[in-house]
Amino acid sequence: MRLAVARHDGLDETMVAKVDRWRTSDLPDAHKAAIELAEWLMTQPGQIPDELVARLRAHFSDAQLVELTVDVMKWNYQKVTVALGTDDEVRPGELVDLIFDEQGHWVRPS
Repeated sequence: MRLAVARHDGLDETMVAKVDRWRTSDLPDAHKAAIELAEWLMTQPGQIPDELVARLRAHFSDAQLVELTVDVMKWNYQKVTVALGTDDEVRPGELVDLIFDEQGHWVRPS
C-alpha cells in the first residue's frame, strides 16, 4: 500500500523502486541505514549488528534513532492482527490509501 500523504509529499514509483532495491540503489547512506534498521526491527530486533548501530549513529542523533524505531514499531502493530486473521479489510480485495487528519488519526475512506 502506498500512503496518500507520501505521494502528496513527492513519493513516486521511481523512489518506490529505489527503496525496493535499496542495497544497490543510489539512495543516500543515511536512508539505506534507516531501511536496514527497519528490516532488523521487523525481523530480529534483538540482533541488530553493532556495525549497523555505528552507521546509524554516524547519520542520526539519539532522538532521531528513537523516533525511527518508534515509527517502525508503530507501523508494524497490525502484524499481530494480520497473523491472527482478525484484521478487517477496508474494502475487501482492494488496496486503499492511508489518509490521516491533522491530528494524525486515520480517516476511513468512503
